[in-house]
Amino acid sequence: MKIIFHPHAIERISLRGALKAEVANTVRNGERFQTKFGRCGFRKNHSGKYHWRSKIYNTKQIEAICVEESNNLIIITVIVRYF
Repeated sequence: MKIIFHPHAIERISLRGALKAEVANTVRNGERFQTKFGRCGFRKNHSGKYHWRSKIYNTKQIEAICVEESNNLIIITVIVRYF
């Protein structure tokens, strides 16, 4: 299945402190869950030292919300949480 990034998702990735590679890794290796409107989501916790808004966090959780179309997975938005 091919992973495609919607322009909205690319914008959210940069605004929320994630990398495209981290999001792709989340989709490939993360936990899958159902969301509203028949979409699917993928969630994964990434460990490390993350600097976000003048604070340091040990975990970055990435959620990628996707739509499945014609054997493609289109990432439409990305949510990032730090803790």
